[in-house]
Amino acid sequence: MIVTDSLAKIKEYAWRRRLYVALGYFDGVHLGHQALLKKTADLAAEAGGEPCVMLLEPHPLKVLFGPKALKNLNTLEEKIRLIQSRGPFNVFILDFTRDFAAIDPEAFARLYLQDLLKAEGVVCGYNYSFGRMGAGKAEDLKTLGKEYGFQCRLVPQVSWKGRQVSSTEIRRLVEEGRMLEAQMMLGHPHLYAGKVVGGNHLGSRMGFPTANIEIPEGLVWPAYGVYAAYLATEDGRIMEAILNAGIRPTVTSDQAVPSFEAHILNYSGNLYGRKLRLVLSQQLRRERPFGSVEELFGQVSKDKKKVGPALTDLRAALELKPEEMF
Repeated sequence: MIVTDSLAKIKEYAWRRRLYVALGYFDGVHLGHQALLKKTADLAAEAGGEPCVMLLEPHPLKVLFGPKALKNLNTLEEKIRLIQSRGPFNVFILDFTRDFAAIDPEAFARLYLQDLLKAEGVVCGYNYSFGRMGAGKAEDLKTLGKEYGFQCRLVPQVSWKGRQVSSTEIRRLVEEGRMLEAQMMLGHPHLYAGKVVGGNHLGSRMGFPTANIEIPEGLVWPAYGVYAAYLATEDGRIMEAILNAGIRPTVTSDQAVPSFEAHILNYSGNLYGRKLRLVLSQQLRRERPFGSVEELFGQVSKDKKKVGPALTDLRAALELKPEEMF
């Protein structure tokens, strides 16, 4: 099982094995992606082959329309972790460029699925598109498979409570602060990870010490507001927190950079420089300016009382213990 972005290493590995390839961008690795991965793993197991995933990085929309065209649910590192949590998948990462985007569907099948991967089987979603301007459709891949020696299986639409599961829909739910619904469509906790950085220490002076967590650029932000959260340190310690995602309008200027600021309950240690992973509850309330810092922290005292019930709802929805979320 390997992870590589080297075309030479990919070809060397692929031509000595029988590969079954899952195609897609896999942002979120949601319930639909999981169905696709399962089909790929099942086909590989039946044939005595190996399952793999072909990832295109960065997202095509970012290359074609600029970095602001789309925010991702996962970093590449997190996406690979989620994929491999579903089975022994090789992950081959291809650089998506404008030149790559310009190849026609036939060339994609010939150059990448046949010449590079020597694929014996290919699995994609029912609405998969490929090649220049997305001209190739899933059914076209079945036809091309007959020409280039691979079988192609299509995975039908996956729904949750009658709603189509898609990365686009999950991004929308996160952006609206509807984290429980988003995580049910994902089929797993939605994790953020970042390093604790220095802040203005205002919380400490007011009796509410906070950890300011720097989140990587390019990710979907939850709606600005207050959330209950589980935080995990790299050594496995799980903590409960009340977290503000946003610009803290009471204490910062209009030009403030968004941040995650967490007040960790029943904790007094120093976390500066340490990496934390977070899972958020449904939004408790929207972020809003207060008339004074004292009024703000009075509200924080009220918000803290909602943490326990919100985290109980989170555990029940995901059917996981806190330590199982990470």
